Amino acid sequence: MQHEQTPLVYLCDEDNPIIKQAVNQLGSNYKFFSQNESKSLQQLTQKYSHFIFFVDEANLQNLTKKLTANLINNNFDLFSIIAYGENVYHIFDGEDYQNFYLHWNILPYPFNLNQVKLSIKNARQHLLSKLEVDQLKQTLQLQNQELRELYDIGIALSAERNPDTLLEMILRKSREITHADAGSLYLVEAIDDLPEDENNYFANKQLRFKLAHNDSVKISFKESVMPIEKKSIAGYVALKGNFLNIPDVYDLPADCKFGHNRSFDESIGYRAKSMLVIPMKTHKDEIIGVLQLINRKKRWNFRLTSTKIIDEQVIPFDNKCVDLTCSLASQAAISIENNRLYEEIKGLFEGFIKASVHAIEQRDPTTFGHSERVATLTVALAEKVDRIHRGKFRDVKFNREQIQQINYAALLHDFGKIGVREDVLVKAKKLFPHELDAVKNRFKIFKQATKLKYSHEKISCLLEEERERALSLISTWDEETKNQIIELDRYFRIICEVNEPTVMNETGFDLLKKIGTAKFKDNGNSQKLLTSKEVAVLSIPRGSLSKEERIEIESHVTHTFNFLSKIPWTSELNRVPQIAYTHHEKLDGSGYPNRLTNDEIPIEAKMMTIADIYDALTAWDRPYKRAVPMEKALQILQWEVDDGKIDADLYQIFLDAKLYELVKKNDKL
Repeated sequence: MQHEQTPLVYLCDEDNPIIKQAVNQLGSNYKFFSQNESKSLQQLTQKYSHFIFFVDEANLQNLTKKLTANLINNNFDLFSIIAYGENVYHIFDGEDYQNFYLHWNILPYPFNLNQVKLSIKNARQHLLSKLEVDQLKQTLQLQNQELRELYDIGIALSAERNPDTLLEMILRKSREITHADAGSLYLVEAIDDLPEDENNYFANKQLRFKLAHNDSVKISFKESVMPIEKKSIAGYVALKGNFLNIPDVYDLPADCKFGHNRSFDESIGYRAKSMLVIPMKTHKDEIIGVLQLINRKKRWNFRLTSTKIIDEQVIPFDNKCVDLTCSLASQAAISIENNRLYEEIKGLFEGFIKASVHAIEQRDPTTFGHSERVATLTVALAEKVDRIHRGKFRDVKFNREQIQQINYAALLHDFGKIGVREDVLVKAKKLFPHELDAVKNRFKIFKQATKLKYSHEKISCLLEEERERALSLISTWDEETKNQIIELDRYFRIICEVNEPTVMNETGFDLLKKIGTAKFKDNGNSQKLLTSKEVAVLSIPRGSLSKEERIEIESHVTHTFNFLSKIPWTSELNRVPQIAYTHHEKLDGSGYPNRLTNDEIPIEAKMMTIADIYDALTAWDRPYKRAVPMEKALQILQWEVDDGKIDADLYQIFLDAKLYELVKKNDKL
């Protein structure tokens, strides 16, 4: 190892020719400073890393004071003291010299030339050994720091789930550990509609220029794709699978198969010089990307604003940069692959969710799009709440995973309807269609029986009575037949009217009661126009569902919870079943299925309640129910607020942000 000169500072009152002679004989490894020539310790420490002080007992105390001050200030401690004098041993026994036990050497007095030379050589060797140890410590510390940085980077990469953020982190960290001024990141991707080739991994692949950084020049970057060819540096590295370390990309060998595209440099006013290009390989040894680092700088924070500065400041990437970047690229490839796998699993799961929603809508086509609209409204409301920094919701925050949790819960909130009987699920009116058909056929039979009854009377009358009397009776019977048929038609019209899922008034109840007690004879048997069950169903005061049917419909939230609870959700999504389960609960305890009150209902479910009610009121695609105008729907929600059923503050946010416009009907549809 090549070492610098060792300064020997002579601090004695009298010149001693033996010492000067010793230094001269020891050669150029030493630099002699006499007491008159010696500079301040501060000046010396700026130039030299170690020292030998040759001092007599008269100057020893003054020297140690100066050295003690420098030791306290951590300026340096690489020095040796060679002291001589009759009382030197007694001086070093004092407490003031305890800090110097490892640094001093006492020369017997009087001394000869060989003793001086040996003391100086031993002192220098001691200092150089300590210097080497210190340098090794610094090297180890630096390596430990680099390993720690790689470890921390690896943890950060493995934890990141956002693909764009992950790529940004890979390129930024790669540049930081190598002091690269600029860099690019390419991803290998499949070309649509091109089949795979088992014998050629790259047959259906291309490179996507995904990311570019430059600390010295502002660039306007736009993603682009390029073929994977040997003539480009990135393409060459991808095909070969080996790194390239190029000292100057403008000075490539004449027979080089690849070249640097200078037009990009010229377009941004930049000069790429040193370049390190690393392939990113998966554990299957497949290339999934290329990392390109440009212009390693002597000083990391220095901006390369001219060609002259680039020539002065840019240096080649050394082996350490290669090792560190290769290690990071390997970690990056694994993280990208894991991220892609995560996205594929996420896509698969979201496909399952969409298929589940589709299955529900197939059973109840009249609610087509309802789940997606509820999800849109609920997520939008959650994002608005997340951005509030004061008041009731200042501490309510939703991260990306929690927003996704809300989205899944909203999409699946009605999945339990798959456990509800289909005829109840799609029941549009109070009587099922087959029940109304039975009533209609019964009325036809009664009308036919009425006509048949009077036909028999007419025949008997014509056979037994005189003509004039017979005609008079027949006329009377025809009128009675007509009136009875008119009455039956009127009753049936009333039945059809009260069969609608509207709010029935007192008049409707009275007419229905009258019809329910009316009787007609058929073949001599007296029968009621409506069965007691039909009267009960038609007497439903509001909507189309009986009490039992409404309980069955309300059970869909329990079915939803039971189904969703069987899914092995991740920790970030494990509240999906509970959120979906409670979206029909009301703050005053009047909701279902568990009659929860305000503090027991998750805020996500409170938001979904608002979205669900609004879309149910305004849905334009339900043939059995006319859509309520937006203004009327908002008024109904306000009534729910006034009655203490839904959260007033959440509704106000929904109203102020005009979130309802997100599901506004497109008139062009």
